[in-house]
Amino acid sequence: MTELLAILDCFHTVLIQTAPKIASRLQTGLTRAEEVQIASFSWKFPQDASDLYQWHNGLSGKPGKLNLAQKLLRLKGKWHGELSGRENEMHLKLENRLIVAKFLPLDYALAGHHHLKLGRCLIDLLPFSILTNGKDTIYCMMRLDPEKPVIYCADGTKLPPMGVTESFLSTQPQFSRLSDLIIFLTKVCQQGIQSIAASQESLIDAIDCELNATQLEQLYQQSKR
Repeated sequence: MTELLAILDCFHTVLIQTAPKIASRLQTGLTRAEEVQIASFSWKFPQDASDLYQWHNGLSGKPGKLNLAQKLLRLKGKWHGELSGRENEMHLKLENRLIVAKFLPLDYALAGHHHLKLGRCLIDLLPFSILTNGKDTIYCMMRLDPEKPVIYCADGTKLPPMGVTESFLSTQPQFSRLSDLIIFLTKVCQQGIQSIAASQESLIDAIDCELNATQLEQLYQQSKR
């Protein structure tokens, strides 16, 4: 077991304690056939990305149970729009904002990579997670560099793929390795997340966890030291 897989397993344990419904919706890791497909890519798949998808292949890869109008709204201009619904989203409350988080299955992440290249992005990036509050969208993307698989948490709101440049990425929050991001998320779950009270039954189906904005910022700054 690699160091990253051990860190991911620790994160999974904490996730079971803080957001058990989400933990239960994580898909199993890649099959042998899928691993063979990855090995056939013309570009090198970083070990960090391989470990991530061997651990779990995102949240549910099935389209959510939405009516036609809802699906059309989410599909409009978004390659990941079909991947919607409670089966494949985590709903977080940050102050008064509802944030929807998605851990994308590999086929959706690869579609995101293809979308960036078609849009003339000159950097090989794999978007594996998305955060949105309905107005702004943050893409968590891994640089497809076997030696330096940097993680960028980039604000992609109204930004075309060709706008994702080295200069732009240098201004965005980033982690040198995926393990650093997972350690940060683990600490957020352990210290920065407040459990939804059992008495708030009306919120349980809508919100998985409530984030403390101050603690979240403190944890992020600590992770950069």
